[in-house]
Amino acid sequence: MPFYTLGIETSCDETSCAVLKGKDEILSNVVSSSLFRHKKFGGVVPEIASRHCMEQIQCVFEEALREAKVRASDLDLVAVTRGPGLIGSLFVGVAFAKALAYQLGIPVVGVNHMEAHLVANFLKVPGTNSERVQEPVPMVPGTYIGLLVSGGHTMLTHCEKGKITVLGETVDDAVGEAYDKVAKIMGLSYPGGPVIDKLARQGDSRAVLFTKPKQAERFNFSFSGIKTAVLYLLQDPKTGKPKPGAPSTADIAASFQHAVIGWLVEKAIDACQFKGVSDIVVGGGVSANSYLREKLARQAAMNDIKVWFPPVSLSTDNAAMIARRGFELHKNGIRSSLHMTADPGLAFNVK
Repeated sequence: MPFYTLGIETSCDETSCAVLKGKDEILSNVVSSSLFRHKKFGGVVPEIASRHCMEQIQCVFEEALREAKVRASDLDLVAVTRGPGLIGSLFVGVAFAKALAYQLGIPVVGVNHMEAHLVANFLKVPGTNSERVQEPVPMVPGTYIGLLVSGGHTMLTHCEKGKITVLGETVDDAVGEAYDKVAKIMGLSYPGGPVIDKLARQGDSRAVLFTKPKQAERFNFSFSGIKTAVLYLLQDPKTGKPKPGAPSTADIAASFQHAVIGWLVEKAIDACQFKGVSDIVVGGGVSANSYLREKLARQAAMNDIKVWFPPVSLSTDNAAMIARRGFELHKNGIRSSLHMTADPGLAFNVK
């Protein structure tokens, strides 16, 4: 008998449900985003995000079942994002998951959605034809360095036999957050990541040489300083007026991206050498960045390291990765009680 896992993801501005067959076969992965509602504010508004989750969760759940061609009674497990994320959005998903699990009499597992971003690399991606042809999944490495890069998180982890240890993380802004803030400073649209990535292709990445931040901890990151440096490139810090002769936005975008991606790549390679690991698994929304994919793949190859990038369709928050991580936890004997609640600051490996 096939084992069906329902994944539920509501950590921020996406509302998503997915049905996974077995360990890695995606039968459906439905995502409803509220991004269009946040654009005019230049960032995510928590109240709008949580309200969108509440409005959409039932519709998204029903659509996921329809696409997967299964009934609710066929489900064997509910996996839901417990944290980290926005508390209002998380509450919607966790409450829905517990109610459904209770109604169906099946177990529920709370998932750390940052852990789930890593296992997004190990899912079969459905094809576009009616046969549902899927790409085969290679052998999952037993030990690897995880590079998690998103709008809210930037960290390096060491993953061994399912246990995840944090090696270092950002001490201020996440890399995705830095992209958004720099885009706003330059008068570009939100979200800033895709806009800067595209604009950077037209600029000179050596036009501005940004100073690398000094970190006390070997694998920590800092991105707030480069944001301020971009601000002072464009305006006088004393008067607040635009500076004459400032570099073009394309050159700033290219130089900014060259710097921050360079720092990510350098520390990821260093972590591999420090731990004696030959695989890097990348997860999070910034994993879709074209320059990161190109530069990390090139630098890793020079050091005999294999890099895993999730399909772009699975790089942002989605329920398929939650289902995959939930299945893994369930297989290892981990369950959550119906007293489980959302935890916006959830740490790794919390059971």
